[in-house]
Amino acid sequence: MPGALLATTLLAMLLASCGGGSGGASPASIPATTPAPTPAPTNCSVRIDADASIEAGKTAGATALACSGTLADVTWTQVSGPVVNLLAARSQTVAFEPGVAGTVRLRADVRLADGSAASATADIAVSAAPAGSYVTLRADHSVRPETNTSVRAWPMLIGGDTVRDIVWTQVSGPIVTMDTANNKLLMFKTPTTTVDTVLRFRAVMTTGSGRQDQDEVSVGVEAQPAKPNYYLFDSTQRVHPYRSAGVYTGALARCVYDIGLYYETSAKNNVCSVGTLPLLQAEAGPGAVPSVAQIMGRVLVSHDFLGANFEQFLLTQDTHGDFRRLLAGVTAIVLGSHVRPSYYTYGTGAIYLDANNLWLTPDQRDVVTEVPDYRLAFADGLNYSAFGRQVKNNDYARRSFPSTDRISRSTEELVLEIGRLLYHELAHASDFFPATQRTLNPALPIYDNVAGRIDSGALASDALTTQYPLQSVEMKALGQVLFQGAVVTEAQKAYTAFDVGGFFGADVASDDYAYSSSREDLAMLFEEFMMSYRHGVQYDIAFTNVYTEGMTAPQVIVGWGQRGRIAEAAIKPRIKLVLARIAPWIDLAAVDSLPAPILMKVGASWDANLVLAPSVGASARPVQPSILRAGSASAPRPGRDDLKLRDRR
Repeated sequence: MPGALLATTLLAMLLASCGGGSGGASPASIPATTPAPTPAPTNCSVRIDADASIEAGKTAGATALACSGTLADVTWTQVSGPVVNLLAARSQTVAFEPGVAGTVRLRADVRLADGSAASATADIAVSAAPAGSYVTLRADHSVRPETNTSVRAWPMLIGGDTVRDIVWTQVSGPIVTMDTANNKLLMFKTPTTTVDTVLRFRAVMTTGSGRQDQDEVSVGVEAQPAKPNYYLFDSTQRVHPYRSAGVYTGALARCVYDIGLYYETSAKNNVCSVGTLPLLQAEAGPGAVPSVAQIMGRVLVSHDFLGANFEQFLLTQDTHGDFRRLLAGVTAIVLGSHVRPSYYTYGTGAIYLDANNLWLTPDQRDVVTEVPDYRLAFADGLNYSAFGRQVKNNDYARRSFPSTDRISRSTEELVLEIGRLLYHELAHASDFFPATQRTLNPALPIYDNVAGRIDSGALASDALTTQYPLQSVEMKALGQVLFQGAVVTEAQKAYTAFDVGGFFGADVASDDYAYSSSREDLAMLFEEFMMSYRHGVQYDIAFTNVYTEGMTAPQVIVGWGQRGRIAEAAIKPRIKLVLARIAPWIDLAAVDSLPAPILMKVGASWDANLVLAPSVGASARPVQPSILRAGSASAPRPGRDDLKLRDRR
């Protein structure tokens, strides 16, 4: 790599993004009592900070803390008591919801940074469930310093009672700034710390009948070394190999998700060589398609269920082998509860995927952060909003999953979640390492294997820009505002939805995210084509009046919109170029068979533009799911569900 890279420049270039304590109830006020911290025993290696007691039905938590130094590995097991589910058994903090009374004994077995082993146990007494309405906080968890995280309050209401108010306070630990604008959701950024510590918060709920109940939650903050100069990662989280006996198990975390990784120049870096962690293609063999077993040997997870769900998805939903072929171009897959947004980086050759795309049950969803993508704020000040959705037969292809509901979903439904995301992030990977460029120099870091092609403009995304460039000066500038954080200008503040639709509609991008960079231009084309070609799903895009919190879809008025834009005649050659370069097994003739694009009705609501043409088949509307299927695709949706930046890669 010629020259030195500034840390911030390198980071920007490398990233292609895309439970509570004891509670009680009373009819009046609840005295705030702060338990004294448990002193560390003399000569201890590890100690546990845990709830002493909990009511059945509420969330209990326990955190393993290093008495000094850091914990390299943690494994929680239940020793005795009523059986509970430990979803975060490899995290420093574990949470569970006991269903019956008893005493739950937990054991934490740890390996310290110096390689020594230790263990500790904790007992949590479980009493009978509350007799009336109560609140539980989901869920206790651990994160690293300077990480944005969240905890949700779940009111459990009896006899038609309602919530009058929920008030949050911090009980212990270094003071943080709490965001409780939504009183059912606590969000905050963890403090910098050099030792393992615990933050504890309390939520007091008052119901319409005057009943009060409280619950507490603990968030562990894991000590970790400071970032070096020329760092690759702003932050990381604790992850572990999903397969403990994989060929490259020992190299995964230190090579692709370590806060200590840095790259200054080709001569000054500590990034792993390709020989230490090669592309999956090298393990599968030249031209071969990796097996699911080989892929799972490259997976790092924050929670084991993420690996299990990902594996089941590959086994049952990758019927054409597209994902396995594309995964041959990566070194590893990181699945994390606090990865947001998802991204690919050629600094490590790995993809990093947001766990929100992989949960199947409410308990699994509880561990996933609700902190929004930081880029949401970039649209502040603009006079329009961008909306998008996935559509099939004039209806939503994807169900709505409100964060306030306890919803489950099937592996099949993950096609619209992790499937869409994989097409996008793996398009990035194949842009840098297509099938024809996967024979690498094992002595060099992966970046040094592609730096020459980047510098010479030899990537597929470069060819796309050269042969079929985006033209709109206005959209290019808006792309830097929306996705890169550039300051919005007065002229841009004056643009209406109609104006922006005019800029966009006259150009050859399939999505406004294409104006973030040429790399995103390519990835959006590939994602949208594959979702249409393989799954019959079309994408809607629209520019509307400014959305404000609480608006419903009928209140969102379209200034310009289109369905299936990738089938525009001027866009088809761009898709063919992308497919030829990164997915040569796809017949290019398929591009000419895409469903014709349809313009939306300007001046009509976003909701009214859902049905744009007769559906495939005999009936004008598809067969509807039963109302017993919670969160059905056709159920009324809040307007915010379709804000494009809420679901951005």
